[in-house]
Amino acid sequence: MKKYAQHLAFLTAATATINSQAGTIDQADLLITEIVTTPTAGEFIEIHNKGANTIDLSDVYLTDATYSNGNTYYYQLVSGGGGGGGFADFYARFPDGASIAPGAYQTVALNGAIDFNGVYGIDPTYEIADSNAVPDMREARSGSIDGLESGLSGGEVAVLVYWNGSTDFMLDIDYVLWGDKVEAIDKTGVSIDGPDPDSDTYTYQDDTAIANQSVIASSQHAGGNSWQRSNMNEGAEITTGGNGITGSDETSEDLNNTFFEATPTPNAAAGNPPAPQIIINELDAVGTTEFIELKGAPNSSTDNVTLVMYDGDSNQVSDAYDLSGNTFSTEGYFLIGDASLTPEYALPQNSLADGADAVAIYYADVVNFPIGAAISTTDILDAVVYDSGQADDAELLALMNAGQAQVNEDANGNAATESLARCPNGSGGSLNSITYQSVTPTPGLTNSLCPIGDYYATADDSNATTLRNSLHEIIDDHVSANYTSGPASYNTWDMLSDADQDPVDPSKVWMVYKNNSYTYNGGGQQAYNREHTWPQSYGFSSGSLGDNNTARTDGHHLMMSDVTYNGNRGNLYFDDCDSGCTEDVTTANHGQGGQSIANKRDANSYEVWDFRKGDIARAMFYMDVRYSGDVSGEVDLQLTDNASLINTNDPYMGLLSVLLDWHEADPVDDHERTRHERIYLYQENRNPFIDHPEWVECIFVNGGECGTETNDLIFANGFEQQ
Repeated sequence: MKKYAQHLAFLTAATATINSQAGTIDQADLLITEIVTTPTAGEFIEIHNKGANTIDLSDVYLTDATYSNGNTYYYQLVSGGGGGGGFADFYARFPDGASIAPGAYQTVALNGAIDFNGVYGIDPTYEIADSNAVPDMREARSGSIDGLESGLSGGEVAVLVYWNGSTDFMLDIDYVLWGDKVEAIDKTGVSIDGPDPDSDTYTYQDDTAIANQSVIASSQHAGGNSWQRSNMNEGAEITTGGNGITGSDETSEDLNNTFFEATPTPNAAAGNPPAPQIIINELDAVGTTEFIELKGAPNSSTDNVTLVMYDGDSNQVSDAYDLSGNTFSTEGYFLIGDASLTPEYALPQNSLADGADAVAIYYADVVNFPIGAAISTTDILDAVVYDSGQADDAELLALMNAGQAQVNEDANGNAATESLARCPNGSGGSLNSITYQSVTPTPGLTNSLCPIGDYYATADDSNATTLRNSLHEIIDDHVSANYTSGPASYNTWDMLSDADQDPVDPSKVWMVYKNNSYTYNGGGQQAYNREHTWPQSYGFSSGSLGDNNTARTDGHHLMMSDVTYNGNRGNLYFDDCDSGCTEDVTTANHGQGGQSIANKRDANSYEVWDFRKGDIARAMFYMDVRYSGDVSGEVDLQLTDNASLINTNDPYMGLLSVLLDWHEADPVDDHERTRHERIYLYQENRNPFIDHPEWVECIFVNGGECGTETNDLIFANGFEQQ
């Protein structure tokens, strides 16, 4: 206990020293609460004092001055550097004597007060460009706000920081990152000597690693909107061990959960966040373990969300439950139901009537739904009207979108053992019932036991164009992963450890090129890593679109690979290698491969070994159709036979004619089907060329046939139910 007391005293003294150098502990109550990056005339950053005391801003700085390629960072100000002025970056200090009152909001206009007023009809609190209308921000150092023309970009960082002008280090107050991580900062272990008289250096404590830092959004907000803070407690921020005034780690905030996009509210509190996107994903009303499964954003709050049950006999509210104070799981599910299921919210037994009845989710206070109240669609998020063989209830169907049907849990005659689930998982849209099917229950989990059913019901094989376009609409907007870590429901290491699991030993993962297996040791480069079969340098590198862009993290083309073989393949396009080839031999694993079967490569291309040729080809066909450039942050990927088009940063890959040959030579097998189903469980989209290999010819072969009797036979033979 004595050693503990001495250690505690040391920490207390150290914290006091840091805080005394910071001037006042109240500065920790400062937050960046709103950011506008476009239009240029309206750019601003807003700060807020969430505390109870007035805060002196004289030694507070605001900056986006970081340029990793030039090794320039804001904290270098203490040693005479720090950036600002170049690359449209700024490094500004608040006016001498400036302060912010408790609860106040203040704005810094990046393009001057006149432009700001022209956009918003009010003046900012401060300006960077001098128009003599409002107080000017000061230069952090000479030239640090000169040449500011375009201000903030679509991928940037803003840092609110304290420095007393004499110590070796700066203390973070708030740190906000958006768009991408190109400008992200990690000061871990950085030593620096400031203007104090000694030559001793200060070493910064640990920041969150850049790979694990969160961003508000993967692309720039819409013109005329802003990013606004919804959580003044900074979400799931790490509170100790960092470089903030109170020893907090300002780089660790889960920004994607604490900011939202809306109409700007400069000099004022944020508007109301948009209603959360929550749907009823599964319901089991018949049986002893009743439940309702909601699907929403991973780790998001259920505050102000109310569950309402409607009785079909009276068409009135029979029960209402306030779900506030809880959160969705890291997988994005919220389970309500029988205590035996260990739900997030427990209901008494027999709470759900068998039908015809309805359940609905509202973004509204529970007091709005007293027992006996009439049906309401105000603030409704989702609803489902269900039965177990009873007649339709027209009054309850008013909760749903026009034309949506009441759904029958007893459709298969197995109501006691089946539930109503959206198939595919999460599909159909709010207030729609079209995708509900009666299936084996999966409470709190992905609806993974669904038959494919009508997944391809809207595929139009009239011709190559209609088939390509209709398939794109079916398979796009999949559930995207984080590349390595983060707040998404899963990351690519999770997905690939499952998808590429060794079929004999589940503790191992199976390599795509070498055909060997390694014991799975979690994320990070081991003897294996992640192979982008469509090279990320051909259209979707992390530098151009962000670490977690959808193509980079798409498991239908991302596969586990031996590190050396992955490096040998590099970004070579696929082609047959007939002469002058170097071989990357495969191992005799699971009855496949061996010294007589190898991958081959030359200076330009890579030939995959026979067992994987078709797998790779169909992955390439998928990428071509899935990514059409119709969504912000996604590119139009294209297969080609013109090797001169296949260059770094260009969205081309090939060779198409060779891939067509590989597709024919190596048909879909059980291994490919198993992997496909596992990816589907994570991403909730499918590769149509594994389910329907005949569609390759329709889309990719010049003059290929579509809508043939062959296609009709595949549907007629029940393929859709496999």
